[in-house]
Amino acid sequence: MAGHSLGGSMASSYLEENHSDYEGLILLGSYSTADISATSLDVLSIYGSEDGVLNREKYKECMVNLPSDTEEYIIDGGCHAYFGAYGAQEGDGTPTVGNRKQDCNYSR
Repeated sequence: MAGHSLGGSMASSYLEENHSDYEGLILLGSYSTADISATSLDVLSIYGSEDGVLNREKYKECMVNLPSDTEEYIIDGGCHAYFGAYGAQEGDGTPTVGNRKQDCNYSR
């Protein structure tokens, strides 16, 4: 399961009770307020270095809610809005990569 921004938080909340039905979670410019730390989910958290919307303090605070082997990837030059196709978002940083480059910048 994957989710961007509030969608990622909602996905993690859903997985708190339904984790056995899924293999993993991808958070895009998001964090989990639900405690899924004791699950066997594979979790990947991705955000852009220029993300001005993601609350970094809350992001760090909520890392305890994720499994200890959670992978984190920061897209150099990426922003919050580039995880979607809805245009610029108020408060977001200025990206230094193109939207398509951000979409293709991660490979696992």
